[in-house]
Amino acid sequence: MPDAPRWRRYLRFWRPNVNADVDDELEFHLAERVDELVGLGMDEVAARAYALRRFGDLRRVRDTCRDLAHHQEADMRRSETLDILRRDIVYATRMLRSNAAFTAAVVLTLALGIGATTALFSVVNSVLLRPLPFADSDRIAVLFETFNGGRGRVSVGHFYDWTEQSTVFSATSAWQSRTYTLTDGEPTRLFGARVTPSFFTVVRIAPELGRYFLPTETEASRVVVLSHGFWLTRYDGDPNIIGRDITLGGERHTVVGVAPAAFNLTPTEERLWTPLSFTPEQRNNYGAHSTFVLGKLKPEATLADAQRELERVTEDIRRRHPDNMKQRGVEVRAWSDTLVESYQTQLWVLLGAVTFVLLIACGNVASLLLARATSRRKEIAIRGALGGARTRLVRQLLTESLLLASLGGVAGLVVAAFGVRFLVGAGPTYVPRLAEASLSLDVLGFAVVATVASGLLFGLAPALRATRVDLQTELREGGRGSRAIVRDRTRAALIVTEIAGALVLLVSAGLFLRSIDRLQRVPLGFDPNGVTMVRVALPQDRYSDSTAPQRAFTAMVERIRSIPGVEMAAAGTRVPMWGGSIDVGVTVDGVKQNADRVNVGHVRMVSAGYLETLRMPIKRGRSLREADLAGGAPWVVVVNETFARNVFGDADPLGMRISGWASEENRQWREIVGVVADAHAFGQAEDIPPEIYMPYTQAPDGAWAAFGRSAAIIARAPAGTAIAPAMRRAIQGVDPLVPLYDAQTMDEVLAQAMRMRRFNTTLLSLLGLTGLVLSAIGIYGVIAFFVSQRTHEIGVRVALGASTRSVVRMVVGQALVLATLGVLLGGALALGTTRVLSSMLFEVGARDPVAFVAAAFTLLLVALGAAWMPARKAARVDPMKALAG
Repeated sequence: MPDAPRWRRYLRFWRPNVNADVDDELEFHLAERVDELVGLGMDEVAARAYALRRFGDLRRVRDTCRDLAHHQEADMRRSETLDILRRDIVYATRMLRSNAAFTAAVVLTLALGIGATTALFSVVNSVLLRPLPFADSDRIAVLFETFNGGRGRVSVGHFYDWTEQSTVFSATSAWQSRTYTLTDGEPTRLFGARVTPSFFTVVRIAPELGRYFLPTETEASRVVVLSHGFWLTRYDGDPNIIGRDITLGGERHTVVGVAPAAFNLTPTEERLWTPLSFTPEQRNNYGAHSTFVLGKLKPEATLADAQRELERVTEDIRRRHPDNMKQRGVEVRAWSDTLVESYQTQLWVLLGAVTFVLLIACGNVASLLLARATSRRKEIAIRGALGGARTRLVRQLLTESLLLASLGGVAGLVVAAFGVRFLVGAGPTYVPRLAEASLSLDVLGFAVVATVASGLLFGLAPALRATRVDLQTELREGGRGSRAIVRDRTRAALIVTEIAGALVLLVSAGLFLRSIDRLQRVPLGFDPNGVTMVRVALPQDRYSDSTAPQRAFTAMVERIRSIPGVEMAAAGTRVPMWGGSIDVGVTVDGVKQNADRVNVGHVRMVSAGYLETLRMPIKRGRSLREADLAGGAPWVVVVNETFARNVFGDADPLGMRISGWASEENRQWREIVGVVADAHAFGQAEDIPPEIYMPYTQAPDGAWAAFGRSAAIIARAPAGTAIAPAMRRAIQGVDPLVPLYDAQTMDEVLAQAMRMRRFNTTLLSLLGLTGLVLSAIGIYGVIAFFVSQRTHEIGVRVALGASTRSVVRMVVGQALVLATLGVLLGGALALGTTRVLSSMLFEVGARDPVAFVAAAFTLLLVALGAAWMPARKAARVDPMKALAG
């Protein structure tokens, strides 16, 4: 038999070669048969040919044997690997049980980091990452009209021209928000929408019950589709709801369908939908911008294609209707982006911040493992001396780390469950799909990945460090090496990195705190204290006359003024910080219209006493009086400072006449009798709009219908007085069938306007505080380890006359060096990362020196505090005991 198989087998002791083994085995049996035939007197060549012929298809037999051998080898390796893994897990479990305090500290630290990260990822996944539930949702686009740099709703004329002249959309739909009065049972005001029947083609998802609108159905069809939530809450999920009539605005509507639960992603989360159609006059209207437009792109079309085509159509509209197209254009955006564009940056920033917390937690655990590895040097040396390869030892230590991470991950899921509930409860209710955040399968997958990554991240460096030992030195010292001076640069680097991460979190939290402080200092332009608001919507069937709404609101205000404790009361179609707005183009009597610029005013129809109730100061002229609301009184308005500045510049606006909400052929001139102080209508961080306050008895044609025949009744009473129930009774005394909604104080309105900013600030502050605490624990651990390692040296220093102060200074100095390095690194890191916060801040730069200095000073103080206890312990070292040890 040749020598090759023997030495090859010796080499394969280190790594099996299945193919060669099979070849050797077959060659051996073939050679044995040839030798047997030669012994019987046959020629060797003939014997080999005869043996091969009798053997059969050698190639097929070789392939079959190789396949079987490979399967057997794989099974053996798998069994061996699982057995080694089982033994590693058993050993790791035993080690962790013997150090219960250490295990608990690590698990709690990881649970906090993994749980917080998983909870916030659940929100990001629900709001930003998860696909919309509609068919081909990536092809749904929103079509906007742009005006003077902003974008907004679309005229009916634009909608029809875009639909009829474009070739990139398979369907388009118009959508208008509405409120409805449901008078079956207790009167209820509902948010809903009027939509063209193609709406349910664009945002296609199968109905829960019934059907959607037919292409031929209009308002006259009196049909309605209910939302899933409204069907459950109002009708107890009645499966026989289809075909049933309900009363909306005094008119009977037949329920033809129920949308599924996932159909909740339109701007106002409407409770029901009714058909929308347009008259020929409306189709030719390019000046009233009141419609949202959605379109579904054809499979081969892109957003860029749609943008180019609609720009072409819009230019044609500009040539035909130049007066309605001043400063106007078109913009096409993906619907998914439009839904979440206000929250994308904020949520990614928060996820990045919580990831910093997880990294700081991993750094702390790695530091603990490094300290623990020092006490296990003799154990590792003995295992190495007994033949344990370094890779085997590293795998054992990594198994311990992954087991710790797994325990932390399981505990983190508990933290994440509570975290998701907190985020959903504390977050603004208007964030799309926030309420759907949960520990879904993809979130659990993220938690598993985060757990494994954390285990490898904090376990690899300690494992490599622990297995890098000198066996002879460690065994000869009999374990005394653990008391030798170890200058652990790895742990120091980890702490420096932790402090840097904590500084980034603290700077970010400081920027948000500074921003919200600046925001709260912005003058509102009105006094919200003691003001209560109740919104009222009048049903069309009983208030269709143009003067009926103003008579009803006047009677309600009079009743509320008679409530004990009410100082004053009024009504208006909108209050600051709450409700929709309608803007109109304005013409000034006697002033030539600028062809390139449109004067715009946001209309507020109000009663007498409205400005006084909100304590909005008059800057020039006078306020609106009761006499202005009397029949036959001259038409007057009060404008705010922004309107006066935009339209008249430095000139005095008093006595000037303006017209708006009217055609050029039928101007309705109104005299400006006063200028009121600017009030933040849409939020303290938003620009102040130009506003026009007109008596609601002088409402333009169609104005009450445009405002949905609704108004806010406001009343001022001493702070702390609950007058909402009395206001409700007074209003129902005028009309018991009128539904009331949005009853709240103006302080609550302000709180809602600030809710997202407060949410971001609170969460970042909590994360910053968590990072600070974890960094303090890390500094304490490193300095305490430093003291324990240098106890002998400190004893010598004290024996030679070193004072307590010098020992404390030495130990605290070590902490300050680490903290200073961390602050410098973190400052450089924060300068780069905080730039993404710029769009979320108010009157504070992303590099605000106050936030940076305060965060650095706080971290240095915490570092001093964390080092103080180990320093005091070092100062009390007994030199005799230290030298004897």
